[in-house]
Amino acid sequence: MTLPRDSTTSRPGVWGLIWPGGRAVLGPIVGGDARTVQRRFSVVFGRPAPGVRAVIDHWVYGRDPRQDLGLEFRDVTYPSSLGPMPAWFMPGRSSVWAIAVHGRNASRFETFRALKAVHAAGLPVLSISYRNDEGAPRSPDHRNLMGYTEWRDVASAIAYARGQGASGVVLYGYSMGGGMVVNAVRHDASFVRGLVLDSPVLDWNATLDKQAGQRSLPSFVTAVAKRILSWRTGIDLSSLDARTYAPHLRTPTLLFTTDEDALVDNGPSYSFARLAPRGMVTHISAHADHTDAWNVDPARYEKALSGFLTPLLSARPEESFP
Repeated sequence: MTLPRDSTTSRPGVWGLIWPGGRAVLGPIVGGDARTVQRRFSVVFGRPAPGVRAVIDHWVYGRDPRQDLGLEFRDVTYPSSLGPMPAWFMPGRSSVWAIAVHGRNASRFETFRALKAVHAAGLPVLSISYRNDEGAPRSPDHRNLMGYTEWRDVASAIAYARGQGASGVVLYGYSMGGGMVVNAVRHDASFVRGLVLDSPVLDWNATLDKQAGQRSLPSFVTAVAKRILSWRTGIDLSSLDARTYAPHLRTPTLLFTTDEDALVDNGPSYSFARLAPRGMVTHISAHADHTDAWNVDPARYEKALSGFLTPLLSARPEESFP
C-alpha cells in the first residue's frame, strides 16, 4: 500500500488504517521515496479506493477477539457496586487470569494489541469495561474521575475472577488504566500475581502540568484549575500519586514507557521504578508516543511480556507477595 509520507505514515511497526467502510493492518515499510511510503498491509474488511482519505489507528483492532485475534471469547458481566459491568472473557489453560484495563476516553479495543501474547503464555483474559464506558452502568455524577473511583471496578473484576475459580490475577493497565490497577493493588494486593503497566498515569498532578504546558498556560492558571477540579469532583489529586506507594510495592511489575509520550508525563513512572524495592519493577522504554511501545516493535514488546508472565504462572502465591 502506498501512502503519503509524513511523520505518522513513516513510523516503524504495526498500525491500523481506517477509511470509510474499511480497515486494514499496516505492517513494515518496504519502500517509498521523499513523498510516499510503501508498507505491507492486510485488509481486514472493505476495499480502499485510490485516493480515499484514511487515518492511522494505533489500537490496530476494532471488532472483537475472535475476528481480530482469532481468540474464542464470551460476552460476560462482572458484578460491581453500580451494576453488571460488561467484559470479554477469553479462556486459557492457566488458573491465573489477566485482567486488561483500558485508559481514559478509550475502550476495550485498546487492550487488544498484546492479548495474543498474553493468551499464548496461557492466561485466560478478562478485558473489562468500567463505569461510564459506553454500554456500562453510569456513576451518579456521570463523570470520569481519573481513576479516583474507577479502581473499584478493577477490584470488582478481581473478585469476579476469584469467584470463577482463578487462583490469582495479573492486572494489565493502559494509561489511566495503569493508575487504576496500581490503586487497586494499594488497597489489596493479596490476589494479584503481577502488574503490567503501559504508559501509566502514575501522578495526575504531573500529567495535568504537562498538558497545561503544551497549551502555554501559566503555572498559576494551572494551579487554580486543579483546585477547581478538586472542589467540583472531590478528587484528592495527591492521593493518585503512585510514587508514595512504590517503596511498599511487593507485586512484580513490568513497566512500559515511551520517550515521546505527548499525553502523559512519564517522569513519575521513572521515579516509581527507582523507588520500588530492588528487582520489583522491570522497566522498558521505547522510542514511541503514548501507549505505542507495542506498535513500534511488537516482537520486542511481546518477548518482554512473555518473559515476565511465564515465571508468575509457576510461582506459588506466597512467592509473588514477599
